[in-house]
Amino acid sequence: MSHRQLSRTEETILDALHFVLSYEELQQETRLNTDTLDEDLARLIAEGIVERLLWNESKKEYLPLELCEPDAVVGKSMQAFHFLATKKGLFLHHSK
Repeated sequence: MSHRQLSRTEETILDALHFVLSYEELQQETRLNTDTLDEDLARLIAEGIVERLLWNESKKEYLPLELCEPDAVVGKSMQAFHFLATKKGLFLHHSK
């Protein structure tokens, strides 16, 4: 199965997302501007390479969006989330 080549900025994002990072932490780590970071994150999320997480106070942990209440997610900007590379993303990143 062939995968598309990741861009340099997508590689930079995946380098940073071996651990859960907030949007602000990710932007500081990658030094990418907001537009580039938002576009690349949206593409990586759509492709299942990165997942968005939200803090769940009752469980005291970050949860993937599919496990969150819909009203906790609706209307939130990219800056409201935390991010983590998925297994697929790490495999793709390290198989170059």
